[in-house]
Amino acid sequence: MQNHIPSLLVLSLISMVHTSARAEVRAITANPAEDCSTQMNIGWHADLDDTSCSLVYTRKSDATWAKSKKVAGKFQRSEVFAGIDSKSSDGKDWKEEARFLDYGVTLTGLKPDTEYMYKVAVGDAVSTDSARYFKTAGASKFTFLWFSDAHAYTPIPNRVRNMNTVIDAALKIEPSVDFVFSTGDVVAWGGSYSFWTKLFEQPFALNYMFADVIGNHDWMMRRNGGNNKFFAVAHNNPTNGYAGQEGVCYWFIYGDVLFLTFNNEQMKTSPQAETEAKTWAAGVIKKQKGKYKRIFIAEHYQWFDGRNGKSSWYDHWKDFCDEHHVTLALSGNNHIYERTHTLWDDQVVSDSLGTVYMEAPSCDGERGVEAGPLTMNADKLAFTYSSHVPSSGGQVKTIGCVLVDVGPKSIKTRLVYIDDNGQVQTADEHTFATLPSNAPRPNLPKKRPPIPKPTETTATQITSGTMTE
Repeated sequence: MQNHIPSLLVLSLISMVHTSARAEVRAITANPAEDCSTQMNIGWHADLDDTSCSLVYTRKSDATWAKSKKVAGKFQRSEVFAGIDSKSSDGKDWKEEARFLDYGVTLTGLKPDTEYMYKVAVGDAVSTDSARYFKTAGASKFTFLWFSDAHAYTPIPNRVRNMNTVIDAALKIEPSVDFVFSTGDVVAWGGSYSFWTKLFEQPFALNYMFADVIGNHDWMMRRNGGNNKFFAVAHNNPTNGYAGQEGVCYWFIYGDVLFLTFNNEQMKTSPQAETEAKTWAAGVIKKQKGKYKRIFIAEHYQWFDGRNGKSSWYDHWKDFCDEHHVTLALSGNNHIYERTHTLWDDQVVSDSLGTVYMEAPSCDGERGVEAGPLTMNADKLAFTYSSHVPSSGGQVKTIGCVLVDVGPKSIKTRLVYIDDNGQVQTADEHTFATLPSNAPRPNLPKKRPPIPKPTETTATQITSGTMTE
């Protein structure tokens, strides 16, 4: 990063903010860096001949950009989306035409607990588009808005409208949101570049840091499988994942929380692949010890099936969460909101002694799965929610998201949803005490002998990824 720009260059930058850029930049995102108190990743895409892009940024309080800084972007050519079968916004078949320079910068030396604004410059011209924003970590408390399963699909714009509606409603309830988090399936087909660019034009991407988890839809093409690179190129995530998962699985620290994200499309391929992910995560937990107090993990596939309570990926991760004293485990995919009691060793324990497992509902108003009576694990699941208004194909019109308030010694979660009459509602407000992951837990029950269980299928039993759009 450069130091403060000399005064003549400052005057030039101020004028450039009001000058039309020579070329279009797109898919602009602020993504987490490893230490979000002093760092932030910004990514964007530019035309192939725009090899001199840079990022101009300053504190939000610097209304005239007088103290702005300029950082040259690093890029590589990307053709991962080129020629992939897709749909245009009018529903016609077409092939994505996407060859571009994939740019990124990592801002360092930022001030903790501070709002920043930024724009992309192409050569000497700064975009005339509105500034975008992010906020660094550093406060003793922080709040993030968590959504999942938007399935952005340009032929059906109502999906994104519904997502925006519930996000806007949540922001009115909690205006102090610091960043936005997703547990995946933000687009219908990850191979459809036009879906990503449309998504990143939405207000949440303009105004907040966005931390995302790869879902099966984000991985997939309209036809014939998928590719992790769709997700990696669409974001500028930290490249601190294990081999083959750089920019897909990643970790970051926000406040006193270590966030770890995982790729179910890789883990479901074999037990060895799942072990590899856990080994990487355990290594991060050990290496970063002392830099965080609590641990959150996130994947796309659900912990439990909200239709009946059947265990899914909970069985894959419960031992890891017990061993490392994970505070909160986040997932999506089921399209049903779910929250467990605090769990350890397959039993309900007092707050702070175990892990709370949660699943965000879908937010597109179209692809929801209907919650049903809990015939399994009713002792573990504290709350489930879905709409009951039919959509199509046996689905329901769930539109929801979750607010997560992280304090020094407790966490509060709130479900925000649009009810069947179109009204904003909140439900399941739950506050639970927490302990640092390395704190003594003298009241923790002794581990019970393992009980053999019949083999269960994984979360792929509920796959919107097998559907056409």
